[in-house]
Amino acid sequence: MKVISRTNVGMVRTNNEDSLLVRSPYLFAVADGMGGCAAGEIASRATLRSFAANTHELRVGYEGDATSILKTAFEKANEHVYKMAVSNEAYTGMGTTLTALYLQEDGTAYAVHIGDSRLYLYRHNTLMQVTQDHTYVTKLLEERKISREEAMIHPKRHMLMRAIGVEEEIEIDVIPFSIEEGDRLLLCTDGLSDMLTEMEINDIMQDADIEKVGDALIERALDNGGRDNVTLVLLEIDQRKEEATDDNGIESTAEQAL
Repeated sequence: MKVISRTNVGMVRTNNEDSLLVRSPYLFAVADGMGGCAAGEIASRATLRSFAANTHELRVGYEGDATSILKTAFEKANEHVYKMAVSNEAYTGMGTTLTALYLQEDGTAYAVHIGDSRLYLYRHNTLMQVTQDHTYVTKLLEERKISREEAMIHPKRHMLMRAIGVEEEIEIDVIPFSIEEGDRLLLCTDGLSDMLTEMEINDIMQDADIEKVGDALIERALDNGGRDNVTLVLLEIDQRKEEATDDNGIESTAEQAL
């Protein structure tokens, strides 16, 4: 399996509130913090550190249903960030998205998700969105109150309905699915998905070199305006049996900035 990760502060913001986790070859995540000043960056980093600490059981080749472990790790991260937010006035209102991917050796994958960061599956030259955005606009679309064209310019299109650290209790999406040899899996924050159409992402994903794909996705997001931080983790599935990394693989935004 090939794995690359990229993050960029973008063309408008001065700090990067995104963070990412790479624990190859089985656990990956992205988080997009919110809350202003440094609070968003703190929320995303704290979330991934908590999530990593509470998923160590998976690193020994877990073969059962991983749903309970993954959901508990999300809940622990939420509890941690929520307590930080209510105990420190400087962190009031902070929170973060969290989208994670866990791969088992038997070909089962789990997408675990809250917020509007995304997981895409690219298979047989076709891009599919695995996760669903937890936004106000997505709710309006589901209720058929607005069109997709209206959603793209809606003034509340970035309003999250669910996030880590905002409330004591959270609702988590867990999506099991099967992976195949040749699949590509793209985890990204909305700094990428907001700046590129799915057709643009699909076209870029056709390149045989995933290093070039990663670079091109970041470059296109910047060329299209780069209004937010841009972060991605891109995987290409070939052989599943690899040695796991010993460290938790968390990459801070500043260290990863291009």
